[in-house]
Amino acid sequence: MPQNLLHTALAQHVQLTSTQEAAFLAICTPREAKKKEFLLRTGEVNHHLYFVQSGCLRSFIIDQSGKEVNLEFAVEGYWISDIAFNKPALLSIQALEPTQYVQINLHAFEQLTQEEPVFNLFFRKLLQNGYFAFKKRMLTGMTQTAAQNYRDFLLKFPGLPQRIPQYHIASYLGITPEFFSTIKAEGLDLYQQAMDNL
Repeated sequence: MPQNLLHTALAQHVQLTSTQEAAFLAICTPREAKKKEFLLRTGEVNHHLYFVQSGCLRSFIIDQSGKEVNLEFAVEGYWISDIAFNKPALLSIQALEPTQYVQINLHAFEQLTQEEPVFNLFFRKLLQNGYFAFKKRMLTGMTQTAAQNYRDFLLKFPGLPQRIPQYHIASYLGITPEFFSTIKAEGLDLYQQAMDNL
């Protein structure tokens, strides 16, 4: 299993000894998913946390009209799971392209936190970051234009528009594919301005 990406992701949240990192890697199972393969479906009991090493996963729900609504994308170096652990999932997780990922059993992780309390801190920071990212997305979604939201998407996921269908991005932004086509150029311009100012 390529460990550099996972090592970096762990180090972003906590400092681990080599023994602690080895204990964490011992509960990680490398997996592969084909394009369009489901890792989790709404209603199934969620037992896992996932870490993407290559490829792209999405989480989504089905709205009252039967339309898929994308909530999250997970590309290289990202974590993804349902918000309900060891309970029926509220959302589905699917691969948008061939994906290599690490699967972490939540029961095994809970046992690890009892043996190594540092992983409680790791998990809390993981949840906090996810919560703040989702909250920020909600707030900007209500206060920014669609073009500005697309700029933010490009800043977060550079290169992803060349990898997945545009209708998935439109769903994530909460707009129709037709409207996305009209704001795409403006969003690209705003993205380029943001990059120029870095």
